[in-house]
Amino acid sequence: MRNPDFSKGLQFTIAGGGVLLLCALSFFYLDRRAVDFFLAIDPQVVRIFHAITQLGDALYPLSLGVVIYLFCRLRQRLTPHSAVLECWKQRALFLIFAVASSGLLTDLLKFIFGRARPAKLLTENLYGFYLFETSSRMTSFPSGHSNTAAAVALVLWYIWPKSWPLGLLLTAAVMLSRVVVLKHYPSDTLAGAYLAVVTTYYVFHFFQRRVPGALGRGEG
Repeated sequence: MRNPDFSKGLQFTIAGGGVLLLCALSFFYLDRRAVDFFLAIDPQVVRIFHAITQLGDALYPLSLGVVIYLFCRLRQRLTPHSAVLECWKQRALFLIFAVASSGLLTDLLKFIFGRARPAKLLTENLYGFYLFETSSRMTSFPSGHSNTAAAVALVLWYIWPKSWPLGLLLTAAVMLSRVVVLKHYPSDTLAGAYLAVVTTYYVFHFFQRRVPGALGRGEG
């Protein structure tokens, strides 16, 4: 019988190859054009997307996860055998681990690839990858905000499968916003979102093995 972990890893590898191909095509044919296009749009529209892009800030889901976790821990002192509190505590930990692990991997790759952000293209005509850069303007690939939005959306989907339209809308809106406000290229956002798919899958199954059924995943 085929090992399911090996099978899923193979699927992720194949899908990752497809994502890399799309990123390469975007790098050569789309990314610069996207900067030129959004540089010329109405500033009022850009302000709207500046607000939307905040939804991809990891501080918010991480803070929410910590608050829910601490609340459940305190309440469990009064009702130590509450299945509902344990379920919500594990959901909070799932959110924290999914966002944090995916974010840390994204930050590591940002440093390794050292891709110049659109601001560098506009001010110094720098475009491409320079490897092992620490400056914030040289850490464009992958997009951290897109990664966070996708991780949050996937956490919601794993717990409540019917939430997928909301999660998809959230992820797409944040991905687009990063390009509109000229913080990232389209290929950056695609790579960031895909990383969240992989990391959140493995975090979910880690929790399922450690505490089976504790996340209380719904059906449908």
